[in-house]
Amino acid sequence: MKTFVERAAQGEIYIRRIGDAPARMPRGFTALQPEGGHMVVGHSETGHHHVLDRSTCAVAVMDRPPEGMRILRAIVESPTPLVHLREHDTHEPILLAPGEYELRITREFDPYEKLARQQMD
Repeated sequence: MKTFVERAAQGEIYIRRIGDAPARMPRGFTALQPEGGHMVVGHSETGHHHVLDRSTCAVAVMDRPPEGMRILRAIVESPTPLVHLREHDTHEPILLAPGEYELRITREFDPYEKLARQQMD
C-alpha cells in the first residue's frame, strides 16, 4: 500500500492533504451518499470505481465546481485506503492518514467539441 505526505494520485483522482480534520465540512459542499457500503469518489465507466470506506470517513462534493471538474472533500477519522475496485491491472491502494483531503477528478479538454469534461480512467 502506498503512503504519502502532501499529494498523491490514483488514476484520474488527484489527492491533496489539506491538514487536520475540521469539526465539519466547509460551506458549498454536499454530503456524498454511500453506494454499496462505500464512498465512491471516482466513478469508472467500466464499474471499477475508486472508493473509501464509509465507516472511517465523511465525503462531500463541491456544489458548483469549475466546468468539467468534480471536487470532493474527505474528512478521514482513522487510516483509510483509497481502493480501486478491480481485480486485475489495478491501481495500488493509497493510505490516507487521519485529516482533511481535497480530491479532484482531473479534466480534459476536447478541442473538437470545445468542451471540458472529467477525465476517464
